[in-house]
Amino acid sequence: MKPTEVTPKEVFDDVLEIEQHQDVALDPEQRALLASDVSWLEYRAEFRRQMIKQGFLKHPWRSIFEADMIFTLIGHKWLQGEILTVKQVATYFEAFTSDVTITRHIDDMVASGTLVRTPDPKDRRRLLLIPTQRLFEIGRIFLEARKAIARKHGYVYDPARAAAGE
Repeated sequence: MKPTEVTPKEVFDDVLEIEQHQDVALDPEQRALLASDVSWLEYRAEFRRQMIKQGFLKHPWRSIFEADMIFTLIGHKWLQGEILTVKQVATYFEAFTSDVTITRHIDDMVASGTLVRTPDPKDRRRLLLIPTQRLFEIGRIFLEARKAIARKHGYVYDPARAAAGE
């Protein structure tokens, strides 16, 4: 990865006019990433509405972004052969939310049938978070949408290039 050039502070303070939208120093790949992020946000908003409608989010005022990241973390670690505890999940989010908030999200996920809390056989005080097939079905739908959005904006999965650091 190449270091980025730093521009003097006064340039950053300039207020942009809408007529300058084409002059912003973003290359086509950066603009495509930005457009992909916006498409993803639009999709997530609709996905959230569907999750509420179908009863997966019992408390719609809670942050869907935190819930998405908890789903992602637990599912990804499970696929790698690792089972997480509530405490382990909370450590990933400690910089921007509380343990109580994480626990409430997990309560919602248990209530919706996407996670099960199981006592750790090695230490019964610890609760393991076990995903259900429902979590992976929701994840599959979610990830198919992400793939479609990424492809729409020109991105193609290429494991050889990724391994080469390109």
